[in-house]
Amino acid sequence: MSDSPPERDVQWTTGGIQGAWRFVNRVWNEFDTQPNTTAEAPVDGDPAAVELVRATHRLVAAVTDSIEGFRFNSGVARLYEFLNTLRAAPAESASPGLLAARRQALSTLARLIAPFTPHLAESCWERLGEVGMVVDAPWPMFDPALAAVDERVLPVQINGKRRGEIRATAGALTADIEKIALADAGVQRHLEGLTVRKVIVVQDRIVNIVAA
Repeated sequence: MSDSPPERDVQWTTGGIQGAWRFVNRVWNEFDTQPNTTAEAPVDGDPAAVELVRATHRLVAAVTDSIEGFRFNSGVARLYEFLNTLRAAPAESASPGLLAARRQALSTLARLIAPFTPHLAESCWERLGEVGMVVDAPWPMFDPALAAVDERVLPVQINGKRRGEIRATAGALTADIEKIALADAGVQRHLEGLTVRKVIVVQDRIVNIVAA
């Protein structure tokens, strides 16, 4: 599901299996390092906590839209990106407000990954100390005001073939868009064994990667 939309053939690779394995372990690590507590703390006034809450609402909006539109690979890509957001706000050094925002984010993440990795989702739900089973939990809702962001979805082509898409803030610098594209898990899979020769960014439109 992470490799291609339903209407396209999937090219099986061992790299894809390794990528999925890394994803599962990265997800579990975020839950494993989160303190198992239900204590709440205000997030207002904590910029890092507020941004994580906003990122969580954006994730719900994006994954919900991807599933409803049968663009499962796009939904998985958003989950990959969100793991980077969580990694940038580790539990070990988090403030009380950020810990509360992380717990909310992880509760949401467990429900969002359930359609893709149900067994992992149940283990994460239990690790978080939630009641019952995640399969019975309501699908997370998002606040449009919190999910709103001025960003663009840019298709990524490798040697002329569309291999994925990324999200970037409207008007983002070319160098920043290039970094986002090359760091994308789906793009990395298609670049395995290749050397990137050139990256051409058409601002707010498309990213073209030439590799050999």
